[in-house]
Amino acid sequence: MNIFSKNHAAPDEGPKRYEFINPRTLWILGVGLPVLFWSAVLIARMIWLPNSFVTGLAVFELSVIVVGAVLFWKWAIGVLSERQDEIERRTRQLESLHAAALTLTTELDLSAVLQKVVDLSRELVNAQYGALGVLDEEGQTIAQFVTSGISSEEHVKIGALPKGRGLLGVLIREGKPIRVPDVQADERSVGFPPHHPPMHSFLGMPIRSKGKIIGNLYLADKLIGDGEHVRQVPFTQQDQDILEMFATQAAIAIENAHLYRQSEQLAVLQERERFGMDLHDGIIQSIYAIGLMLEDAQHRSATDPDQARRLVAQSITGLNNVISDIRNYILDLRPQRFQGRDLSRGLRELAREVRANSFLDVTLEIDPLPQCSLPAEVTVEVLHVVQEALSNIQKHAQARHVQIRSFCSKDRLFLSVMDDGNGIDPEAIDQATGNGIRNMRERIRNHGGTFEIEPGPKGGTVVSLSVPLGSDETEFAETMAESRRAV
Repeated sequence: MNIFSKNHAAPDEGPKRYEFINPRTLWILGVGLPVLFWSAVLIARMIWLPNSFVTGLAVFELSVIVVGAVLFWKWAIGVLSERQDEIERRTRQLESLHAAALTLTTELDLSAVLQKVVDLSRELVNAQYGALGVLDEEGQTIAQFVTSGISSEEHVKIGALPKGRGLLGVLIREGKPIRVPDVQADERSVGFPPHHPPMHSFLGMPIRSKGKIIGNLYLADKLIGDGEHVRQVPFTQQDQDILEMFATQAAIAIENAHLYRQSEQLAVLQERERFGMDLHDGIIQSIYAIGLMLEDAQHRSATDPDQARRLVAQSITGLNNVISDIRNYILDLRPQRFQGRDLSRGLRELAREVRANSFLDVTLEIDPLPQCSLPAEVTVEVLHVVQEALSNIQKHAQARHVQIRSFCSKDRLFLSVMDDGNGIDPEAIDQATGNGIRNMRERIRNHGGTFEIEPGPKGGTVVSLSVPLGSDETEFAETMAESRRAV
């Protein structure tokens, strides 16, 4: 006979549970069936063997059957009740473990995850006190100690973090679970500091991630009972097993929180990198151009005052634009320079500025085909690269002519800036430590493009780049070679 009966819960009431048949039913079946069987045997004996029937013997047999049945079923029902209690405890713990795991997955802040880990571990094993010791990179000492069950006042009174001696140190060194019924009686214990609450039973569990121990859970004083009848008992093997399963979930949650924090830090670093690139290639170059205009205005002030005034007015406009860009940086926005420009318009503006601020002869060859249009973000990056290239030519090349050429294939945009100046040493490109060339290269590579700086075929320098609308590196190399030959 199956001694369990199924109690099917509604879909929103959690998993189905198994309950024992009513003990009264077991008593009736356990005692009544033997008596009925004995009665059937007695009737058969009276019918077929009437001379063998003895009343006293029959009473004795009935008494033995009843007493034996009562003793047996008393023992059986007691064992079954214990098993039922054990199953229910295990079910509650597994449900709590599942709920705890779900709770951890909803949190990404590392500090909050650590606190939830220690709080939930206490709940799983009904511990009065709990702590999580986060280890340092070497895994030898406690770098962070998160507590639960101790008030902030008690925490302050206890003072400094534990040093990892006693049972805590054993757990760090051995990396295996520890279960102690009485802390004070264990020879590995070194006692507690002043103002530390007394603790008796102890359960320690390492938290492993990728084969490395990243921290340890410490639980003390298991409590059972309700209301006024709460008492302390030692931790059980079942507590240790459930905590070991929870430690696996905790390791995943802590690792996820670490990765989330690292991704945030990486995003900040990338934003700082972008800020530095835009600052160098945008604002600084704009200020440099304004400086050139003011120098020109100074030289013309005596011979051509009207032109000098126009140059000063242009400088003021340029400075206002720089101020606007700096304000946008403060507000965490991108600079306004090149915003809303298509590539053709942006290249013409850059060429016009160079002509106005230097003696360079700048020519443009721009492919007007519609398929040459780029996304706004890529256009801004390409124009910053061209601006940096033109600035370098003005500062260092001593060139007379500059050609800017832009054209498209079916899947790429190609652009080159060529001058007839001093040229550049290829080794100097590789050894360059400034931000200019590195920023130019990173701006293009961040969009899947290619970037090169080479000596020109007839002297000077060629800065060439391509931005993919598809990807064809062979076509890029061949087209750039043809472009250089045309200079």
